Amino acid sequence: ISNGNFFYYYFENLRMKTVFLFVDKPTFIGDLLKTRYLPYLASKFKVIVFTNHATEETAPSFGYPKNPNISYIHWRLKNQKLLDIMKFLRFSCTREFDYLTTIQHFRNLKNRDWNNTLVRVLSAPVGFLVTSRLLYRIEKFLTRGSSDFLEYVRKYNPVLTLTSTPGLNNFEAEAILLADKIGIPTASIDCAWDNLTTRATRVRPTKYFLAWHEPMRKEAIEIHKFDSKNVFVSGPIRYDYYVSGDNSEQNREKFLANKHLDPKYKTILYTTQKNHFFEEAFIQKLIELRDEGKIPYTNILIRVHPLASSKRFQEFSSINNCYLDRPEKTMADEDLLNLKDSLLYSDLNVNYSSTISLEAIFFNKPVINYREPTLKGSFGLNHYLPLIEAKAVRLINNNKEELATAINDYLNNPDKDAEKRQKLAAIYFPFRDGLSYKRNVDLLEKIIENKPE
Repeated sequence: ISNGNFFYYYFENLRMKTVFLFVDKPTFIGDLLKTRYLPYLASKFKVIVFTNHATEETAPSFGYPKNPNISYIHWRLKNQKLLDIMKFLRFSCTREFDYLTTIQHFRNLKNRDWNNTLVRVLSAPVGFLVTSRLLYRIEKFLTRGSSDFLEYVRKYNPVLTLTSTPGLNNFEAEAILLADKIGIPTASIDCAWDNLTTRATRVRPTKYFLAWHEPMRKEAIEIHKFDSKNVFVSGPIRYDYYVSGDNSEQNREKFLANKHLDPKYKTILYTTQKNHFFEEAFIQKLIELRDEGKIPYTNILIRVHPLASSKRFQEFSSINNCYLDRPEKTMADEDLLNLKDSLLYSDLNVNYSSTISLEAIFFNKPVINYREPTLKGSFGLNHYLPLIEAKAVRLINNNKEELATAINDYLNNPDKDAEKRQKLAAIYFPFRDGLSYKRNVDLLEKIIENKPE
């Protein structure tokens, strides 16, 4: 670098503002720390990343970017007990979200802690007063300040504190509370599509909220009363990989061969949930249909949920033209590309109300969901119901006859329901340019400059 350029970059670096970024869940670590997001954020700001495991020395071993504008701090919770109690009280005492089918579903689950039920009954007379915002004010009052946090604030002078979600877990909740107590603005930048309803009672009021798409933007405003002027749509960072042009793609034949699957057959992709233990029996039913000739002979690619037990589904690993795929807990890099290729090169997705339904729709792949008698209400949940109502997925009963009919329909006519899928995809994937990470950061820059659009 010439002397002139050296001084330019030196003084430009001095002018850069600093942001704090708190992230701890594997999925969001994959989105923010193992994609192009963090390097681009660091091109605009100095970034201090707080995690519950990495340090400045160990961050490169986790595959996190090394950059002069990025520092890593290992952060331990200071208010764990308080936040555990408040998580319990938020679910037990609040009534304002009871109209959501997701909250009704979780309240009706069997084996719910009796303490939860008792507190809910005792709080009933004042339940209408106990709102999420009131509980947040109580949390803020009771949150013990951190000398470590104050020291980092004095050292780096952050203009904004970023969390992947609006405080849905204790790690991010504490970051929002600590920042808010001393007047640092907060922003939720990567909340997943279902989180505002499935975890409604845990949402904290960050000042800014960046949504994946318009339905999520409406949920933030209408359900959680975020200021509409401070809620923006930037697109899902997680799916930039699906359309990014600089990722090498293998062809279908090579992909299937690497999975020990036969390229001359079509492929059914079955994607599992974390703890739905009826799925093994359903997969066995799927294999029986194939082997009995009631559906065309197909490859069966079983993609196991990253957090599912490693001992599950092992029985299928030795079956001919059946492959068991296990992604890492932190979805990034090869795992994201593998998921992309799994969707791209499969002919049909089958699952029980999985997020993968939405991703299969992105690739215009037919999707079959099935009702499970042991579970009730899953397809009426707020985040998932629009897929069912739009008929973008085909919902069947869990029996071999309906399953065979649906599979045969889609394998024989893959364009069936394509128009419905594409219409829904236009809503849930508003941008297909692979630049949601950039849009997200550019919005933060405008927010800091007080010029949000």
